Amino acid sequence: MKNPLFKRIPRELKSEMGKYIALFLFLTLTIGFCSGFLVAGGSMKGAYNESFEKYTIENGHFTLAEKADENILEKVEDEEVSVYELFSKDKELENEHTIRIYKMREDVNRTDLMEGSYPKNDNEIAIDRLSAVNNEIVIGDTIGIDDKEYKVSGFVALSDYSALFKNNTDMMFDANKFCVALVTDDAFDEFSDVGLRYTYAWVNDDRSLTDSKQEDKADDIKDVLSKNVAITDFVAQQDNNAINFTGDDMGGDRAMIQWLLYIVMAVLAFAFAVTTRNTIEKEASVIGTLRASGYTKGELLRHYIALPIIVTVVAAIIGNVIGYTVMKNYVVTIYYHSYSLPSYATLWNFDAFIRTTVIPALIILVINLIVLYRSLSISPLNFLRHELKNKQKKKTIRLKHGKFMTRFRLRVILQNKSTYITMFFGIFLASVLMLFGTMFTPLLQNFKTEVQNSKIANYQYILKAPLPTETENAEKYAVCALVNDLEEEITIYGISDDSEYVDDIEFNKDGVVLSDGFMEKYSIKEDETITLSEKFENKDYDFKVKGSYHYPATMAVFMPIEQFNEVFDMDDDYFSGYFSDKKITDIDEEYIASTITEQDLTIMADQLEDSLGTMFVLFCGFAVLLFMLMIYLLSKLIIEKNANAISMIKILGYTDKEASKLYNRATAIVVVISLLISVFVSEYLIRIIYKVMMLEYTGWLTYYIAPWVYAAVFGTGIICYVIIHFVEMKRIRKIQLSVALKNME
Repeated sequence: MKNPLFKRIPRELKSEMGKYIALFLFLTLTIGFCSGFLVAGGSMKGAYNESFEKYTIENGHFTLAEKADENILEKVEDEEVSVYELFSKDKELENEHTIRIYKMREDVNRTDLMEGSYPKNDNEIAIDRLSAVNNEIVIGDTIGIDDKEYKVSGFVALSDYSALFKNNTDMMFDANKFCVALVTDDAFDEFSDVGLRYTYAWVNDDRSLTDSKQEDKADDIKDVLSKNVAITDFVAQQDNNAINFTGDDMGGDRAMIQWLLYIVMAVLAFAFAVTTRNTIEKEASVIGTLRASGYTKGELLRHYIALPIIVTVVAAIIGNVIGYTVMKNYVVTIYYHSYSLPSYATLWNFDAFIRTTVIPALIILVINLIVLYRSLSISPLNFLRHELKNKQKKKTIRLKHGKFMTRFRLRVILQNKSTYITMFFGIFLASVLMLFGTMFTPLLQNFKTEVQNSKIANYQYILKAPLPTETENAEKYAVCALVNDLEEEITIYGISDDSEYVDDIEFNKDGVVLSDGFMEKYSIKEDETITLSEKFENKDYDFKVKGSYHYPATMAVFMPIEQFNEVFDMDDDYFSGYFSDKKITDIDEEYIASTITEQDLTIMADQLEDSLGTMFVLFCGFAVLLFMLMIYLLSKLIIEKNANAISMIKILGYTDKEASKLYNRATAIVVVISLLISVFVSEYLIRIIYKVMMLEYTGWLTYYIAPWVYAAVFGTGIICYVIIHFVEMKRIRKIQLSVALKNME
């Protein structure tokens, strides 16, 4: 026979329509966004993974000081690899942006034409799609390079530049001020040799080698080269940020979204459980009668858990539909705004379905089963008596001190402590998300301000050869790069005596000074010894740390130039660059290896702000919705649970406003305390997460939370509560005096 309890489900849904609509909408949006993120990420990650074979992406590349002769290339190819020329020329545009120009590719690191056509004439150029979008360039526009105009014929994605890293050691890619492009062979040869890079890419003959064997092969190639030529750059595929950063970031995003979904589902599951348990308490007499009439605990359990599961499953199905349509396209736009990815096709993602539908439903099912099983494990007689605790309370806490209203509110809080605990965790999670989403824009702005205020000079020139200059106030310095145990590049500066640019460092002959970001990132203390190594040679250097210097722009070590030349076995008068506040014009550009300006020092902050700005807004919006949902559901539950008491105090002469002061203000106290605790505990948690997150990146962004961010998070929480407060005021007004009289026993 069909269970008659099922007939109650539509009536329960109708009576609790507000609660279930709120939960349904939040579940749908959450699952929809997460599903869209996983589907879009999975589809694009699939296209990214296929690109390695589809476009014959290199297994590594090396750059030499001079063009290699055939003997050298033959020795490299003896390592069972094929070597291809991949020469490029870096050119500075009128807006001081850099464009890296390549010849058309056919054998290695092939390209995907996104729009338009490849260059056919010598006055045409195809540029990276993302750089074009960021700089508002359209097909048909012209770009001035080396005093000649080139027409943009098309937009492309270079398979070895899915993330636009100008240099592999840069802190962050730069899709705004750096661009890669393709021209015809004749057009490439017409450019001047300023910025020419003799780069060669290799492809393993056996493309199925494991990562460890590929690393061994790269080491063998490096050994061959280091014995025969001067290497200026060597990057194996596994270490190539321009190739791998995109895939790694996609994987990290997917993991973050999944954990966010599961945590939110757990919080919502407890909200479901608490509200359903409240329904059980209201219907205790009915449950006692049903149990006494022969209904089993399992039948009642299935009945009360049905609505939460139905709502969750329906929300998950609709959320997946939204995820595969609207949200997927939105997430794809976010990825295409950050990375120079090839074309992709949407793939059915069974894994995403499991993670966004099956697992959330299981989380809500398991948590509700545990809570409701305990709630229903009471004898029928106790249900009839409304004695809903398995064990009698030891003793009610006596509240002797304070005003009546204060003691009454405290009693309300103690009687509803499980509900308020659930509310606290919801507020805490919302505070973490809101603080995380709000802190980054001021953090990036603060970083840029610090870099600008602490920059050594307007221009840092690194020369290919130590040449003189007549530029006023240009100051010699020495520089090189070493790597630490994690292969992160550390810049070593040799500073001239009585430097006008670095004049506030107190050097100690027994040691070196580190940039404060270097010390903070790796928790280095004074008097510790650090070991750094040559990147292309097996040579280590030990340095004793004797102090720190505020220089957030890069991970750096500072020492006197005499000490630098002694440590690295250079001539006494050796130097490799100039600090200058004016542009040096009397040194030919062919002899300048690189020029570092303020713009170069703030690339990481600029790119993060551009790429993640939308995500920060989403975090904040999601946090506000979660906050309002938890406050609404649980404050509603408290009012409903105490409807009889509220009706009684109205009979005694209390007005609606006074009743609100007793119950809603009790909730307000919990909300304010929860917000205060959550904001500060969230900051501690985020500080830990931030350091772990930054260890995955090259460089260091100084940790900073603007004071107004705390106020903004707290204020947003209070505003959300005030809105819910007026909703609950209306609910209190609707409670009739007859409620208490009807429920008298």
